[in-house]
Amino acid sequence: MKTRIVVIDDEAEVCALIGKVLTRAGHEVLVAHTGEAGLELLETNETHCLVVDKLLPQMGGLEVVAAVRRRWPSIAIVLVTAHPEPFNLDAERPEVVLAKPFKNLAAVEDAVREALDAHTNAKSPLTNLKERVAAVVAEMTPGRRKRE
Repeated sequence: MKTRIVVIDDEAEVCALIGKVLTRAGHEVLVAHTGEAGLELLETNETHCLVVDKLLPQMGGLEVVAAVRRRWPSIAIVLVTAHPEPFNLDAERPEVVLAKPFKNLAAVEDAVREALDAHTNAKSPLTNLKERVAAVVAEMTPGRRKRE
């Protein structure tokens, strides 16, 4: 099964370039030019990775990232920005931030691969919470330490 990637950028040339690079790398690519249209694509297509520009008209890239994290936490995210200044994303943090203009076309492929790998290898917050609760319960359970 091919990895499906949704690319959201208001510049048609950037979408075409990213789409061509990722299609050559063996991915299936769907393109949207607004955050709203991108979310509609995610609604109707199982997606593994999202590549989204930070600066979009109406619904910005960070708003898209937040919406995706809430609705589809299993999607890896690459945030593309021409202004890679520090910003605080907390729970909505993308796996990778890719600076535009791209150093080379391989940087796009590398960013997607890194995002997919990071997302696959990361434990979900729920898994971490379950592990912490289990550890606390184990500590509080009388006789548990004696048996171990």
